[in-house]
Amino acid sequence: MQGQKNTRQPLLVASLICTGWWLLITGIVCAQPAGRFVVETGDLRMVLERVPQGLRVLNLTDTAARQELLAREPLPLFSATVRDAKTKEMLTITADSGWQQVDVSGDSVAGTYQLTFAAPVDDRLKGIHVKATVMSQKDENALSWNLQIANDNPQQGLWHVVFPQVAIKDLGEGGRVFAPVAAGVELTDLWNKGGKKGGTYPSGWTCMQYLAAYNMAARTGLYVGVHDPFGSTKDIFAEGQPAKHAVVLRFDHPVPNMGRAGTGFTLSGTAHWQLLRGDWFDAAQIYRTWVSREAKWWPTLGPEGREDTPKWMRELPAWAMTGGAPSDCVPKVKAFAKSLGVPGGFHWYNWHQIPFDNDYPHYFPPKEGFREGVAELKAAEVYPMPYINGRLWDTHDKDAEDWEFTRVALAAATKDEEGKPYTESYGSKEMDGSSVKLGVMCPATPLWQNQVRDIVLRLFNDCGVSGVYIDQIAAAAPRLCFDASHDHDLGGGHWWTEGYWTLLSTIRAAKPAECMITTECNAEPYIKWFDGYLTWHWQEQNMVPAFPAVYGGALQMFGRAYRGGPSQDLAHRMKAGQQLVFGEQIGWFGPELIDRPDSGKFLRDCIQLRWRLREYFYRGRMARPPKLAGPIPTVTADWQWHNEWPITTEAVLTGAWQLPRENKLVLLFANVSDSPLTSRFDFDPGQYGLSGKSLAVATIGRVPNRDGSRLGAGLDAGESRPTIPAEITLAARSVLAWEITAAETTKASASMPKSSAPALEAAAQALSEGCLDDMISGVAVHGNLFERCGTVLFGGVQIPCPQRRCASGAARRISSTATFLWIAKPARSVTGPTWTQRSPSQIPALRADSAGRDRTIGTPMARAWQPRRVTSRPGGAGATSARTAYQARWN
Repeated sequence: MQGQKNTRQPLLVASLICTGWWLLITGIVCAQPAGRFVVETGDLRMVLERVPQGLRVLNLTDTAARQELLAREPLPLFSATVRDAKTKEMLTITADSGWQQVDVSGDSVAGTYQLTFAAPVDDRLKGIHVKATVMSQKDENALSWNLQIANDNPQQGLWHVVFPQVAIKDLGEGGRVFAPVAAGVELTDLWNKGGKKGGTYPSGWTCMQYLAAYNMAARTGLYVGVHDPFGSTKDIFAEGQPAKHAVVLRFDHPVPNMGRAGTGFTLSGTAHWQLLRGDWFDAAQIYRTWVSREAKWWPTLGPEGREDTPKWMRELPAWAMTGGAPSDCVPKVKAFAKSLGVPGGFHWYNWHQIPFDNDYPHYFPPKEGFREGVAELKAAEVYPMPYINGRLWDTHDKDAEDWEFTRVALAAATKDEEGKPYTESYGSKEMDGSSVKLGVMCPATPLWQNQVRDIVLRLFNDCGVSGVYIDQIAAAAPRLCFDASHDHDLGGGHWWTEGYWTLLSTIRAAKPAECMITTECNAEPYIKWFDGYLTWHWQEQNMVPAFPAVYGGALQMFGRAYRGGPSQDLAHRMKAGQQLVFGEQIGWFGPELIDRPDSGKFLRDCIQLRWRLREYFYRGRMARPPKLAGPIPTVTADWQWHNEWPITTEAVLTGAWQLPRENKLVLLFANVSDSPLTSRFDFDPGQYGLSGKSLAVATIGRVPNRDGSRLGAGLDAGESRPTIPAEITLAARSVLAWEITAAETTKASASMPKSSAPALEAAAQALSEGCLDDMISGVAVHGNLFERCGTVLFGGVQIPCPQRRCASGAARRISSTATFLWIAKPARSVTGPTWTQRSPSQIPALRADSAGRDRTIGTPMARAWQPRRVTSRPGGAGATSARTAYQARWN
C-alpha cells in the first residue's frame, strides 16, 4: 500500500506539470508511459523515445503542415568513434545504444533541455559521458543543439563524432534536397536513385555548412546546419537511401587531438534544425542571417559594400585568362579590353620562368619584360593579377633536385600519423619524366605564412601588379596534420582556417591599399581576407546560386572554365548568362573568345550589361530569382568540365539583385537559346520589399546601331513604364534587364516629435532594407512600432514588411542618441489581448558582443541598456500593450 501511495503522488504531479507545459506550448511534455518525451518549438514537434540502452529521436513533425519529416528508420542523434591510444582499435557508441544511464531534464522557462548519457555498457569505454543541450526557438520553428563529450578514460581517445545526422523521409512529388556543392545544387532524385553529394568542408566542393530537404509546393521541409563561426573541418553529405525511402543529412567531425587518450569533444558553434517553408533560396536566407551575425569571416559592409576592397575590383565586369611571356599575351589582352570598352582584369599564368606546377615556390625572377608589361596593361585600364600557389612546395624544387624542400620546408609540411608529409600530383612532370610531387604546407606554421606573404608583397611592391591570385586556399580541403611541433591541435578542429587567417591578415596589413588578393573556388571561411573568389568550377547540373544568395555583396565572384567541344558556343552562352544572373564577374576565358562570331556578341552583351548595373553586385544583395509562367524550353550543351560534361538548363536564365537603401531592384533575363521567347510574368513587389505608391520600370538591353562607346557599349535604357509589363519578350541570344524603382517612398509621420524625425526616417529606411526577423521583430525610435500581418505600424504610417517571411536584415546606425523599444509582439493577432515581449538580446540588430560591437554590422553598440516602463496603444489596433524602452547612446 505504501508503495502505491508513493507512486500515485509523483504521477499526479507529473500529470499537472505536463498539462501546464502543453498549454504553454513549451518544453518537454512529460515522460509518456512508453518513455517518450515531447519538445514543441513553434510548429516543429520532436518526440524522443527511451530505448533499452539509450535514447532516440522517434518523430520530427511539421504540425502546421501535418507532415512527418523523419524516415521510418530514424538515425541515432549522434555517434562517436573511439580509438584505443595503444592498440588503435576502434569502437563506436551511439545515442540509442550502449548506455546504462540516460536522463532527460529541462527548463521550461528558458526553453533549454539536457539529454545526458553516462555509464557505457562496454567497460572499455568507462569514463565517457555525453551531454546534448537543445534550445527551443519558437519564433523560428527551430531547435538549436550543443554537444559535449567528456572523456575521463586514460586509454581511449575520441576519433570522429557524427552530429547532427537526420534521415528525412520521401517528401513526395516535388521534393528536393539542397547540398552546398560549388554554388549549390538542388537534387531531385536522391530518394529514388540514391547517390551522395558533399565532401570535406571547407573546400570548393563543400563550401557552406548547411543542408536542406523540402517540398516547396507542400510548404514543408527541414533546414539542417552547423553554425560554426570558426569553420572547423568536417565532412558534410546528403546521401540517398532508396531502399529506406530516405535521404540522410550528415555532419562528421574529426576531433581536435583525435585519438589521444582522454580526448573529448565540444561542438564548435551549434547545430540548427529549422522548419523550411520554401526552397533553396529560403534556406540560404536562414544561413545568411546566422553567418552575418556570428561567423568570424563575415566582412564589414558599408554603404559602398566591401570598402576594404579597391573600388576597381568591386566594379570590374570581365576577366581574360591566358599566360606566357609579356610579348605574347599583353597585346591580346589590351585588344580584348579595347573591344569591350570597359575595364578588364587579366589573370596571368606562367609569368615566371619555372614551369607550371613545378619548382614551387621559387617564382622569381619573372620572365623578361614582366614589370613593363604590367605597367602597359594598367595604362590601358587592364588590371593584371599573376598566379602563385598558396599551399604547395615542390619536393624536388630545383629541376629534379631536392634543393630546399627537405632542408627548409619539410619541418613546416603537413604530416600523417607516421610523420610522413602529404604530397599531391597534378600532371606536371620533372625533367626525368616522373610526376612532380608537391608537399602540402601547414598554414599554421610561421615558415609558410612568411613565405607566402613575402612572395605576394614582392609582386605588389617590386612588380606593380594590381592583384595576386593565391591558388588552392579556398579550393582544397584541409589536411589532418599530426605534426605536434606545429603548435596546433592534431587532426581536426579549426586550426587550419585560423592558420590561413593569420597568413592572410599579415598580407592585408602590408599590401598597398589599391591592390587586392583572390583565391581559387569558394570555401566560405576565408571571405573576410580575400577580395574575390575564382568560381571556375561552378559547372554542376541543377546548380542554384545559393552561395551568391548568402554572400552577394560580401566579395566578388569571378570566372568560369570556358572550354571547347562541338557545342562550345551554346555552352559559352549558358555559362555567361548564368554568370550574369548569379552576379559573377564574367569571363575567365582566352582573350580571342570575344571575337567568336557566334558566342562573342552574347559574351560582350553580358559584360556590358553587368558593367552598367555594377553597383547592384558590389553594394547590393541577391534577391529571389524571378519565375516565368508556363513551361520554359531547355537547352543542353557539353561544358567540357571533365571530358564530356553535358549540362541542361532552362533556355531563359533569370536573376534578381537589389539596392535596398535606394528601394531599387533589377531583374535580369538571359535567353541563351537560338529561338525567341515570350512568356507571362507575374510580378509581386512585396516579395522584393519594394515600398511606395508606384513603381517606375526601365528596360535595359541592346540598342541597334550603337557604336561601342564607353560605359556600356551597345546597351542603353529603352522604354520606361509606370507599371511592370505582364509579358516579357526576349530575342534569341539576348540579355535584358528591368530596373525597377519605387517612385514614392513611405515617409515618417509628420505628427511625430520633430526631434525624432531623423531617427524615425533612418529606422524606416533600415526596415525597408529587410526584416529583422521572421514576420519582423523590429526596432523602434521615439514612436510606436508594432507588427500587423506583415505590416509595420510606424508612427501611424504603414510600412510593408519587406520580405513577408524573411529571415533577417540589418538595421543600420540610427542616430547619435536613440531609444530602442522592447517590441510588444502579438502572440496571436494584433487585436488580441495577449502580447509577447522581446528583450534586446532577442532582437538581432541589438545583439552586442563583449566588446560592445554589433556583430551584425560592426558599428559601435551601446555598452549598457537602461530600462524604463512605458505603455502605449498600437495605431488602429485597439489593444494596449506594455513594453520596456532602452536608452542607448552610440559611441
